[in-house]
Amino acid sequence: MKLVAYKKPDFTDKVGEYDVLVNPDKYRDKSELKYSTNSSPLGVSAETVKFRSVGTKTFNMDFFFDSTGVMTTQPVDQQINVVKNLIYTYNGDIHEPNYVKILWGTQSLFEGRLKEWDILYSMMDLDGTPLRAEIKAVFIGSVSVKKKALEERRNSSDLTHIRIVKAGDTLPAMCFKIYGDSKYHIQVADFNSLNNIRAISPGDQLVFPPLV
Repeated sequence: MKLVAYKKPDFTDKVGEYDVLVNPDKYRDKSELKYSTNSSPLGVSAETVKFRSVGTKTFNMDFFFDSTGVMTTQPVDQQINVVKNLIYTYNGDIHEPNYVKILWGTQSLFEGRLKEWDILYSMMDLDGTPLRAEIKAVFIGSVSVKKKALEERRNSSDLTHIRIVKAGDTLPAMCFKIYGDSKYHIQVADFNSLNNIRAISPGDQLVFPPLV
């Protein structure tokens, strides 16, 4: 596993990288979705929730540092400072900390920035010098404005979309994904000359016109 730091939010202008001393045996990748609830009259047993936005994405992992000679004799504080300067310390060129990619082999696990940094020193030399330490780090996801705009534009309701029907797809569900509302399934059925909204099969090609 390695950390790669960048100056820019689109993860360009690389600052440096750090190869993790010990690959973690676990990490936590958490995402959330935000919904709003409609006011329901008294006596209704359930509420209708409507999607609002994608919430915060966080990534938790632990870093291990050792200077006992098992893996390296470089002092623990020096090892920590390498990581700290890369992902924690204020970068004067951009007036804020760097952006970070977390990579493991060919996989890109996470893109974002450091949010929390908690050091536990677990072994000290006779003079109090740390010999082992563990850092619990929390990263918060970050997407560049350009990337976000491209992703949102891809599903924009003011564009014509062509979709191939997959197993389990329904016309209302496909309309909801593209338009944000399933109520347009009748219009889409008419546009595609379907006699029945259920008259779709895996492999069919459907055209979803822009909303007027």
